[in-house]
Amino acid sequence: MWLVAALAVLGLAGVAGACVCAAQPLEQRLDDADVAFVGRVESEREATRRGAPERLLTVAVEQRVKGEVEGTVVVRSPSGSDCDLVVPENRSVGFLLVRAPDGGLLGSLCSLVAPGQLVAEGGEPRGTLIKVALGLVIVGIVLSWALRRRARGTRPDLPGAPRP
Repeated sequence: MWLVAALAVLGLAGVAGACVCAAQPLEQRLDDADVAFVGRVESEREATRRGAPERLLTVAVEQRVKGEVEGTVVVRSPSGSDCDLVVPENRSVGFLLVRAPDGGLLGSLCSLVAPGQLVAEGGEPRGTLIKVALGLVIVGIVLSWALRRRARGTRPDLPGAPRP
């Protein structure tokens, strides 16, 4: 009897409010975003926009992944909804944001991703110029050594190598 009553109560209870995010691969979510970066929330404050409450997060950009963003940005998020953008301060988080018509950055709980996954999926390669420069230096050293040996006419004396 208790089991039937419990099932009836659960069946009549409404669906609990929760933020529902689209189940899309990170690659597609990154393509849909206007701006993507890894950053740390430095501060947050409540505000009102056209009578609706919102949360303003000040985020320090640590690594840009997509779009024009650097330094510190302000991200607008709903406030008082199931999809509020709640991020612990001073913790690196990946952000996938869209631009509002007024140019502001908008985000919700669905805008958050793991920073490592975001950088792996769309991060800019780092150190390319340094890698090219080091490669050219190594090639230069090898070529100068080979040309110097050729100019001297010397060959290394290797055991088992044929004599000229």
